[in-house]
Amino acid sequence: MIDGVFSRAITTTLKPMLNEAELHNLYRRAHSSSAYFQHPFIEQHQAGDVASRYRGSGMDYEESRVYQAGDEPRFINWRVTARTGEAHIKQFREETRPGVFIFVDQRISMRFGTRVRIKVAQASRLTALIAFAAVQQGWTVSGLRLDAKMHWFPTSSDSHSIWQFVRESAAACPPGGQGNEPSLIHILPQIQNQLVRGNHVYLISDFSDLSDKIKPYLLEMVNRHPVFALHVVDPVELALPNAGKLILQGMTGDAAQQVDLSDTVVRKRYKTHVKERQATIQQQLHGCSYFQVLTESETPETRIPL
Repeated sequence: MIDGVFSRAITTTLKPMLNEAELHNLYRRAHSSSAYFQHPFIEQHQAGDVASRYRGSGMDYEESRVYQAGDEPRFINWRVTARTGEAHIKQFREETRPGVFIFVDQRISMRFGTRVRIKVAQASRLTALIAFAAVQQGWTVSGLRLDAKMHWFPTSSDSHSIWQFVRESAAACPPGGQGNEPSLIHILPQIQNQLVRGNHVYLISDFSDLSDKIKPYLLEMVNRHPVFALHVVDPVELALPNAGKLILQGMTGDAAQQVDLSDTVVRKRYKTHVKERQATIQQQLHGCSYFQVLTESETPETRIPL
């Protein structure tokens, strides 16, 4: 019986996680759901109509400040200079072309699920919703799909190319081996180097290898970009079911062990550990806009900003 269930599970993971009908459904839902959240930097949908959080050499006057060595004399505010007796320079609100960067984690720990779908399948749905919402709002899309290797998607506003990125993110994700996978601590600096200032960054992952060592890289990123951390979680990662005695083995090659899930003490201890782990993850993602998305959620677009 177990072999039969396992065989069906393997067969399922060899199929694309999202078919064309599902992708088109998500495209329609992305359009209607983008109104759930309104980001404070978004004013209109065209290039140059997004007010950046950065001051630069745009067209819209922001404020004046005291002149510093190296400032261009052509930007001197003569009225303020005459009034204060000290040279002041004009600062302008920098215009940026709106865009999103999507990091979608498809490593081994994401290829797990107990209800409805595996985590990587939900991550693919989130990727599609974000990318489709960006296309419909006239934004550019770039990204990184991470499994055993890094698959970069260069910045594009071409609808056909973005659809291809979404299809690749929704391709089959069979169980992998235990080879060396890129870690977040090595990936985040490379993402930072690829970003255009002002991009909205979506990190879609279960953050299984998150650590305090990553915090400096995240801090640099959130200082330059709006960052949304979408934490994909399976229900069993929040609470153990009362399923009797089971033999469990971790996905990292740990030795199998028997666990009595009918033991309330075991389940309570596990729940306490989960709360501590959740608090740690949110603390390590400090500065990011944090959203938890369960794998069984059928309408994740109501949980995240598009």
